[in-house]
Amino acid sequence: MSRSDDTFGRRVLAGSCAGGAALCLALLALQAFGGTPPPMPGTQFMSLGLSIFPPSTFSVVSSSSSGLMILVAPAAAIWGFSVHIRCSDARVRHCLKGVALLVGLWMLDVLVKYRYPIENQRLIAFLWYLYYVPMTLIPTLCLLCAVRASGLDAKPWAVAMRRVLVAVDAALIVLVLTNGTHFQVFSFDISAPDWQNSYAYNWGYRLAVVIYIAEYLAFFGFLFATSRRRLHGVIGLLVIAAVPFAAYAILYALRREFAVTTNFSLNYCLVVVALLELALDFGLLPSYAWYDEAFSRLPLDLKVLEQDGSIAFATDVADALPAAVLDLARDAARSPARGRVTRFRTSAIPHALFKAYGVSGGAALLAEDVTILDEQRRMLAERQERLRRSNGVLQHEGAVRRELWRLESEDHLLRSIEASIADKVERMGELLSVLPRGDSPRERAERRDILTEVKLLVAYCKRKGALVLSEESNPEFDRDRLQLVFNETTSDLRSIGVDCAAVVSVEGVLPACVVSVLYDCLYDVASVALFATEPILMLFVSGNKTSVQMRAALEVAEALPERLEAAVENLRENLSAQAGGSLSLEASPTSLNVAVRMCVPDTMQPGGGAP
Repeated sequence: MSRSDDTFGRRVLAGSCAGGAALCLALLALQAFGGTPPPMPGTQFMSLGLSIFPPSTFSVVSSSSSGLMILVAPAAAIWGFSVHIRCSDARVRHCLKGVALLVGLWMLDVLVKYRYPIENQRLIAFLWYLYYVPMTLIPTLCLLCAVRASGLDAKPWAVAMRRVLVAVDAALIVLVLTNGTHFQVFSFDISAPDWQNSYAYNWGYRLAVVIYIAEYLAFFGFLFATSRRRLHGVIGLLVIAAVPFAAYAILYALRREFAVTTNFSLNYCLVVVALLELALDFGLLPSYAWYDEAFSRLPLDLKVLEQDGSIAFATDVADALPAAVLDLARDAARSPARGRVTRFRTSAIPHALFKAYGVSGGAALLAEDVTILDEQRRMLAERQERLRRSNGVLQHEGAVRRELWRLESEDHLLRSIEASIADKVERMGELLSVLPRGDSPRERAERRDILTEVKLLVAYCKRKGALVLSEESNPEFDRDRLQLVFNETTSDLRSIGVDCAAVVSVEGVLPACVVSVLYDCLYDVASVALFATEPILMLFVSGNKTSVQMRAALEVAEALPERLEAAVENLRENLSAQAGGSLSLEASPTSLNVAVRMCVPDTMQPGGGAP
């Protein structure tokens, strides 16, 4: 326990002892005073300020059990304090201390009624009515203890039942204390000298008895229904002990001489306290007396350490601790923070996890066997390492695959470019192989014509390769981009002596495959103009989202017939592979008019090529 808790316990103990001593002295004074000769009839000795009651003949009824009642009152106070120390549940503890308080007040009320000289009969009757205050509240407190011990007090019906019990008890107490005005509980003539022995029970008394019996039956019923099977025999013993008292109470209510001549109040209090004490001792009600055994039987390696590190409690399965663990646990026990959990491990016990919980006055040390967890953690670490290596292999394999795919794509693209310009490259090789080497005017003229054709073929190969690349990367040609392609070609033609111009007017975009066919057709027409005399070439490209048309008009002074025939044949070959392509041409020795029409395939996707 901490210093504050220890100080509070000492204050409670000192207060209880002082209260018990004061009560004992007061009762001893009453006992001594009650033994003095009574005053003469007609003498008003004491009225407790209640002068509204008319004085009557003085009467003091002695009791042979006064000494026991004097002892029971302080004994109830001591028992209440012991309950405060032993009972582990706050609500049950408050109810049991309430029972102890009611027992002491009841004994005090009985002693005042029978041992203190009172001449007012109405006051005597009122003191008699006060018996039923503890007699009504004690069974209710017992029932509340049983409901709480059963763990059902938080249920909605239990809360409603508690409120109903409080209301019923309040109504019964008011009904009994006001009996002098309606006589619905007890019926008697207070003016008769023997009214204390000649009263009768009315419906109010019978209602109270029925409620008391129901509450005690519910008390035993809750304990029996919610307790462990091994405690059912203990409840049977309590019932066996309560049955004789129940028979005695019935005989007392029936006014049998054997029962009426005894002190019912004293017997009632002794039996109730004895039954509650047995319930605490046997564990029917929560008590610290059972915690030691329950703690030692826990299937946990648990120890409770004091602040100096010594072991105060330990379970039966707890193992010895090495010095290193004790030092760490001692530090946790000396820590001022409560409710904090300190977790640590030590190489002295490799497969154990220690948890130190800061508690009042020390620490609770729990040792958990984590062998299975360590093995699973080791297997998990190995699996993670294997997965990490596998992931590295997969990443490397992915990088290799990406590089391989890139190389294959480049190779495929290269083969596509080579296939598209293979005939032109072959033609350039043929021309270069027959290139004249001499310096005569004729050879220089032939060399110039051959190199001019090679230059045109090189320009064709460059732009044809660019168009093939565009089909993979950027296949969409708008008007400006298409105009740029035709402008570059016309510039090349003008550089070799062909007067050329091109106009482009298209809507939307054209795919690279269509532009590639148009470019092939343009080169076929340009090959005629290359070897013609005074060539003039005009190009006009128009189209929309569905079709495109290119018109080429070539005017020459003289053209080679074989070039003209070859160009027409190439135009037909280029368009034959294009689905939806058509060709119309008009040829003469001095002109060539070509009209190429193609459908635009509906396979364009924004930002990419054909799917």
